[in-house]
Amino acid sequence: MKEAKQKKNIQKVNELLAELYDLLDHQAAKAAVQNAYNKINASDKLSVQYAEVHEAIEALKREFSRLSLAKKTKFTRAQEEIVSQLTVFTRRSFQKGFEGLGMVGVWFG
Repeated sequence: MKEAKQKKNIQKVNELLAELYDLLDHQAAKAAVQNAYNKINASDKLSVQYAEVHEAIEALKREFSRLSLAKKTKFTRAQEEIVSQLTVFTRRSFQKGFEGLGMVGVWFG
């Protein structure tokens, strides 16, 4: 059951990445999406793919931020929405535990 859920979650991330790739017109942005996809799907092992998702999406967002700050591309609302969906989905489905809860007092105290 756990493996089926992991496979479904990875498939959802891959679908969102493919949708984002199709909407982009800037080559560096497309390359960042392709790199994220390649990082996630480099291994045939589902557990390895699952472990790579969070870092791959974070690297994608860093590259998009770099491109945006350098004014090399402007992302459309639809593209930003897909990145938001990726972020929310990976945080919910691929979180590694409760390591952030230790900082709640610092953040909100």
